Amino acid sequence: MGHREFCERFFAALSAGDFKAQAGMLHPEFVVVEADGLPYAGVYRGIDEWKSLSKSIVQTWSDFKIRPIEYPAESENNLVVRFALPGTSRNTCKDFEPPGLELWHLHDRTLREIVTHH
Repeated sequence: MGHREFCERFFAALSAGDFKAQAGMLHPEFVVVEADGLPYAGVYRGIDEWKSLSKSIVQTWSDFKIRPIEYPAESENNLVVRFALPGTSRNTCKDFEPPGLELWHLHDRTLREIVTHH
């Protein structure tokens, strides 16, 4: 399975709220770095902190989805993902659809790190 297919499987598990499937795809030293300026900016490590981040995102945005647009770059251990993030702010009730860009570092067929750029 290539990096793009891995990413699509991960997004499907994320959309379904299937943390068991996600956990099986995460490297034991998984880390995600959420961009400054977001209400949940910071560094999250491991599946428990990933679940906490996911909860924070759902508490911030309603109808939140991830819609992949393209995969502009791929190398042996990295994938760049460009996507839209449609949803509605729970605070202001305003709709939004900002673009996002993430750098995924993969290791031994697992997701090792995500660095977000919004």
